[in-house]
Amino acid sequence: MFTVKIALFLTALALLILTVDAVNVKKDYCSNQEYVGNRGSKYPHLHCGKNFLTLSRSKTRHVNDLHKYEYCNKLNEILKDWQNYYGGAADSKAITEALKLCYEDLCTSDSNNQTVKSKNEL
Repeated sequence: MFTVKIALFLTALALLILTVDAVNVKKDYCSNQEYVGNRGSKYPHLHCGKNFLTLSRSKTRHVNDLHKYEYCNKLNEILKDWQNYYGGAADSKAITEALKLCYEDLCTSDSNNQTVKSKNEL
């Protein structure tokens, strides 16, 4: 019985730590704005929510889930070819800044046993 209580306590503690440490994409990468680069009805723009990050190139062309670790290569590709992906945005610099923050947070940290990239690779 004592072991079960300890296991439940450790599980609850782990969930609390994960919740406190969770990223708020909109707040952490997008300066608490829902749309970056252009208004929501104008393309291209970066659409930011609490738990998602989508580059909307047009009404039908989207790159979803950019806030996930699996998309580091895609983020890097977008940043290198920004003119093609979102160069027509009214504030393309703001999109670049948001995507770089996301990239640096997810992809240049060695916490994922990944090689740390230099800022020059961005």
